[in-house]
Amino acid sequence: MNPCDSSIINQIMKQLVIFLLLFPLWSSAQHSLSGSVIETGGKAVPFADVALLKAQDSTAYRAVLADEEGRFVISTVENGQYILKASAIGMSGAYRNINITSDQQLEPLVLSQAAEMLEGVEIVAKRPIVKRLVDRMEFNVENSSLSSNNAWEILSKTPGVTTTGAGSISIRGSQSILVTINDKKVYMSGDELKQYLENTSGEDVKSVEVITNPPAKYDAQGSAVVNIKLKKVLSQGYKGSVNTAYVQSIYPKAVTSTGHFYKGKKLSLMGRYTFGMGEYVNESKDLTRYYDENGGTASEWKSYLRRKSKSLEQHSYRLQATYELDSLNTFTIGSTGFQAPQQFGKYSSPTAIYGGDGLLDSLYVTTNNRKNPARNAAYNFLYERVLSEKAKLAVNADYTNYLSKDNQDINTAFSLPDGTPYRDTRFVNNSRQAIKLFSTQADYSNERNGTLEAGLKYSNVSADSKLDFRDDIGGVLIPNLRRTSKFLYDESIFAGYLSYSKEFGKWSLKAGLRGEYTSLEGNSVTTSEVNGQDYFKLFPTFYSMYKPNENHEIGFSYGKRISRPRYSELNPFRTYNNNYSYGMGDPNLLPTITHNLNFLYTLKGKYNFDLFYRLEKDPSMEIVYQDYEENTVVYQFTNIDKNYAFGLEFNTNLTFFDWWDAGLQGALSYVEDRFQGVDGKMYSNGRPTYNFSVNNRFALNKKKDFNGEINFDYNSSSVQGTFVFDPTSNLTLALRKKVLKGNGEVYGIFSDVYRGERLKMSTDYGNQYNKSRYYSDSQNLRLGFRYNFGNQKLKEKTREQTEEQRRI
Repeated sequence: MNPCDSSIINQIMKQLVIFLLLFPLWSSAQHSLSGSVIETGGKAVPFADVALLKAQDSTAYRAVLADEEGRFVISTVENGQYILKASAIGMSGAYRNINITSDQQLEPLVLSQAAEMLEGVEIVAKRPIVKRLVDRMEFNVENSSLSSNNAWEILSKTPGVTTTGAGSISIRGSQSILVTINDKKVYMSGDELKQYLENTSGEDVKSVEVITNPPAKYDAQGSAVVNIKLKKVLSQGYKGSVNTAYVQSIYPKAVTSTGHFYKGKKLSLMGRYTFGMGEYVNESKDLTRYYDENGGTASEWKSYLRRKSKSLEQHSYRLQATYELDSLNTFTIGSTGFQAPQQFGKYSSPTAIYGGDGLLDSLYVTTNNRKNPARNAAYNFLYERVLSEKAKLAVNADYTNYLSKDNQDINTAFSLPDGTPYRDTRFVNNSRQAIKLFSTQADYSNERNGTLEAGLKYSNVSADSKLDFRDDIGGVLIPNLRRTSKFLYDESIFAGYLSYSKEFGKWSLKAGLRGEYTSLEGNSVTTSEVNGQDYFKLFPTFYSMYKPNENHEIGFSYGKRISRPRYSELNPFRTYNNNYSYGMGDPNLLPTITHNLNFLYTLKGKYNFDLFYRLEKDPSMEIVYQDYEENTVVYQFTNIDKNYAFGLEFNTNLTFFDWWDAGLQGALSYVEDRFQGVDGKMYSNGRPTYNFSVNNRFALNKKKDFNGEINFDYNSSSVQGTFVFDPTSNLTLALRKKVLKGNGEVYGIFSDVYRGERLKMSTDYGNQYNKSRYYSDSQNLRLGFRYNFGNQKLKEKTREQTEEQRRI
């Protein structure tokens, strides 16, 4: 595509974005409904739930919450027959048939006390629920027995999601996963993302959505989306909570959080702050084997790394303010962030080099003094406009600022087999990565005859990566210009989509088309090498669900996706871990194109089966290879030829007794990667794999305020790129007890009881042989206390969030 064409497309897309952002606002004539809720005797029922249902099918039309005096107003109601329902905790519901033709002031709805009242404000935790939707699976954990877990632990128990102690997340063998929180991408990966989610309280989590085939409304990025939905407060009044926990793994950690929620008639405020600190340990044992020309062993390098890191302060926060100007217009501003300003460690890694005869040839010990602070802040503005009973418009703008530093001072001491030193080296390796993102999006939806969705989006990302490399020569740090680098990356994406869904009797159909134009440039400033790409791609999606009766649901879906490389993966410069090991990216990485096919079947609303096929063309991933000329192990991001997988997944929730229920999931699949080796030959790395997990939940007393869990999961051997992974498993035990009239809870969680999450991986093809055994401090005991205050009768209701908030 020539520059002129690119400029024209840029201008057209910008004008389209501006047009939709300034889309004319209108509304149709509406009526209002007002009244009050009282109990027998005339006393007001504060904060009662009031719902307006359609008379023809009892589906929800509007839902509000009465104020502290039991009064309520329901606006924007069109003419028709309705059922008005009022309810409150510990009381029987009240119903009234009404015909709306004009504004109405109703007589009070009267509630009576239920036969059994809850003691105080105690609410027994409910069971997690797996819900199948036409285009996704929702794992609802709100107020469940999993609420005392943190967000990372909840994610690891979500059906279809596989996590590791190293912080990786995969679905069906693919790690090209987009993780969002409240539909917002978190610009962290690996340990950073895991650490952030560990500092997110489970009591804030409403559900986890696993979207293996995201619809057209979503960005096309990633082979699948995992969205962690946090609660939104819609109840009038104030409530708060504090949560503190002590975690003992190899070394101790601590975390404390507090949340506050307030909603007035127009203004709603929410805030959550978490502080954490502790020491973290990663251990790895590595073996690298070099072969001679005859295929015999020339040498073996055995190393052991125990990486002990200390983080003195980790700050996580989430702030949000919503103002309802009237029943048609709502404004929301918010911010989420994570800061870890004091993270550092000192690592020592001895390596022994053995000759082909198996005798020790030499030794070297690498010491690394490291500081790696990081911070991430995201800001969001959302305007929602109700255009009519069925139509609405949402305009969203986001800005994200991410900064990470990694300063390493690396010393290596070489010695003979008898311990006699003969050489020392030292270099300093300071890197900095800054990412800034701006995104704006407008979405229109209309449910008058089916559901029509359309929208436009523009996003821009700029990344600035710097690496300052200095060698110690005679005690003086001298810049090494050959290894010093600066890499700039700029990417703009213009996107538009159209989607339509409708129910036809027993059928539910949905189809969409998304188009994305991408313009990017990677500039290796140090070498004056500039790499640019401009391309336009279409991403069709299709879903169908057939429900012949209440016991059976059959579905099919297809989607095309794209996975663009992370910005750090495009940086071509070398980051050295020691004298004989470094990592590097590739500025010419291609985007991955993924095709997903799913056949779904649900039996009796709770037994879910999913037969799937996935094909990834040019997947990008990190591979490991040995450079024989320099005896160096290289970790490089590159495109491999293809990846494909097919298999069957199953999940359900069962109740065996009133005191015992369990979530079960399992999968059997075949995964294969095809790649080109460093010798130029094509290799296939594939094998059948299976996994299963059981999440048992027990009520240990009649009041059900003393509960326990026994959770077990197992993952068989699997593959990724050049790697083969050995099986892993995890056994976790938990006890929880409500105290202080249900306002408080004490809990203990013992994770990875026998350290089954030790990760073993190996590469063995051609003249390449290396293997590692990795442990990430996953075994730990968590002791915690949570206390709720304020008006805990206020429910944290969750309004269905617009999907246009996803994927910045």
